[in-house]
Amino acid sequence: DDDDDDDDGEDKKMWPDLAATGIIVGAEFDGVNGGTMDMAWAEVSLATSPEHETLIDALYDIFYHRSAASAEVASSFSSGEEKKEEYVPRSNPWVPHLSLCYDNPEGFGPNLSRSSIEKFMKEKCPTLENVLDDSDGGDVKFTVSGISLWKTAGTMNDWKCLDRHEFSPAG
Repeated sequence: DDDDDDDDGEDKKMWPDLAATGIIVGAEFDGVNGGTMDMAWAEVSLATSPEHETLIDALYDIFYHRSAASAEVASSFSSGEEKKEEYVPRSNPWVPHLSLCYDNPEGFGPNLSRSSIEKFMKEKCPTLENVLDDSDGGDVKFTVSGISLWKTAGTMNDWKCLDRHEFSPAG
């Protein structure tokens, strides 16, 4: 009996596969309609799942939920008044995505448009072209090979990858 195998004989994955749902090309502005930064982007949107949401909840808790021990350590370094942080549970599902490109919002429309991304995908990314076929993403699935944590404060030039974790191949 091998403990590394599931009952059905398949290897365990670190993260569930994600199915494409289509593409989004858009822009947002900090403070407008809930926007948190100024940017334009194009992405392949992916469907979430209960398993995916459970993993995102666990990551959210790691980064945003201060345990009593971490609060005690933080207060030992403070001089003066302790800054209280309130834990706010995640309220919306996170939309997984494959980022294709980012631009300053001024580039949205003239340079970055749905038609330009569709043309690019057809010419340069034939394996992703099926994402354009219909509303269910053309049955394109992605196997997650790792996750990364980014600090996206400021302009895109200020963005920094804080950490990346590559998953070991199953098996």
